[in-house]
Amino acid sequence: MGFKSYALHSRSDDSFILDDPQPLIFSGPQGLIARHVLSAGERAREAWKLCPGELHALALVERLVRDRIIVFEQVEDASLELLELESVNGVSSHRTDLMFSFSPLTVIQTHAPLIARRAAAGRTYGEELALDGGIDAPKAAWRWSKPHLAIGGVVLRPAPAHL
Repeated sequence: MGFKSYALHSRSDDSFILDDPQPLIFSGPQGLIARHVLSAGERAREAWKLCPGELHALALVERLVRDRIIVFEQVEDASLELLELESVNGVSSHRTDLMFSFSPLTVIQTHAPLIARRAAAGRTYGEELALDGGIDAPKAAWRWSKPHLAIGGVVLRPAPAHL
């Protein structure tokens, strides 16, 4: 479980193969968020946004990251669920508050190689998280902590079309 970068290979039926999984670490002093915040300096105090390409550039410096996606994997009731990371929005001070945006993937094949497709409904899931480190606390452990509002997850759907 957790975040992984996968190579994406499109198929003719709108599904895709996910292979070459590379684990990604977002927390910790060497994690992707700490590296971004500490390299951004004072700009990290203002709202910022990281797209998957920017996260790949931080994580897989020596690799070509074209045609890769970032996926959050979890097992729920013995079934594999995949969420594609769309963006990470954040702001940092003594702690770093984050909002992760995901789109669900429909899993077609769970054994290697994974096969999935983007869900047709066009949903976006938001998850508010926080790290205990920040631009004002660079020596912190950068561990996951409770967000200020503790609002949990949010599901957004496109507005229905009016005829």
